[in-house]
Amino acid sequence: MIDYIIVGLGLSGVSFCQKLKQNQKAFVVIDHGQQSASRVGSGLFNPIALKRTKPAWKGHQLMTAAIPFYKALEIDLGIQCVHDAPILKIMQQTADINGWHSASAIADCKSYINHDIVQNTNPVITAPLGFGVVKNTGWVDTALLVERYSLLLESKNNLIKTVFDSNALQITENGVRYGKIEAKHIVFTQGVGLISNPRFSFIPLQKTKGELMVIKCENLQEKSIIHGGVFMIPLGNNRYRVGSTYNWRDQGEGPTTSARISLQTKLNKIVSTSYQILDQSAGFRPTTPDRRPVIGVHPKFPQLAICNGMGSRGVLQAPFCAGLLYDHIENGTPIPQETNINRFKH
Repeated sequence: MIDYIIVGLGLSGVSFCQKLKQNQKAFVVIDHGQQSASRVGSGLFNPIALKRTKPAWKGHQLMTAAIPFYKALEIDLGIQCVHDAPILKIMQQTADINGWHSASAIADCKSYINHDIVQNTNPVITAPLGFGVVKNTGWVDTALLVERYSLLLESKNNLIKTVFDSNALQITENGVRYGKIEAKHIVFTQGVGLISNPRFSFIPLQKTKGELMVIKCENLQEKSIIHGGVFMIPLGNNRYRVGSTYNWRDQGEGPTTSARISLQTKLNKIVSTSYQILDQSAGFRPTTPDRRPVIGVHPKFPQLAICNGMGSRGVLQAPFCAGLLYDHIENGTPIPQETNINRFKH
């Protein structure tokens, strides 16, 4: 009997696996290897909610857990997946500047937000009122990270590439059985895949569609992340990731023309030069009605656990939440109510 079965290998799955590895637990991962939120997400790490210029939920605490976690993974996997870059938020009106100055005085913002507004020096970016600068930010190449982590698990025979079948899971006296695998615990980190898991049907998880483009723009020559209606992340070689849409009505797979038009309309307001669209991708973020992650063990079957609902801030939230869940299962450490599975009636 092994210690854990993990279902799903997005950022939550990778984060939980790392906790297991650090604690010498025997585990196996079941993952179909198809598109997940982690493979199509922006990868941004930023502790500030830029729309309202205020600290994001647990922003600083999440940053202190996440960044060392990804830096350690880079060493383990022999890759570079963490890309540091400041975020320049375009000031659209005077009220934005006043809001920025107010936010820079908040304790949780001070180490990330500069009080001063910086003037725009890029001739092809439209920002007459300048930028607010967020420092100590950047993006994680989540697609590369998940791909390399999958290869690592495969090389150690820890990965089973298949679609998980909920009906094949048996709950036993001492744990669970899935086919020939017996384990003490099973942890579901399968993102929107949890929606079709009958044992967790009481969790109001939603599929929120997000679409991104990759553009090529020779004249932009920008190394910072630009935020203004959409974000532009510099990927190198004159390529930029542009996103992201947020649509809970469209449940269809694949990219849409309407999202491309929406992204282009917003992009054209901040970039005044020609560009070429190289790629467009779509994925589903797992979100909850209160926009908080959902973690914990099943109310009737403590052998079953979930780490889910990371939404659009998965890069920051997954390592922290995986740690909370591991400590809860292994040491009985309480999970805070705002993220606890028991906040949903079952």
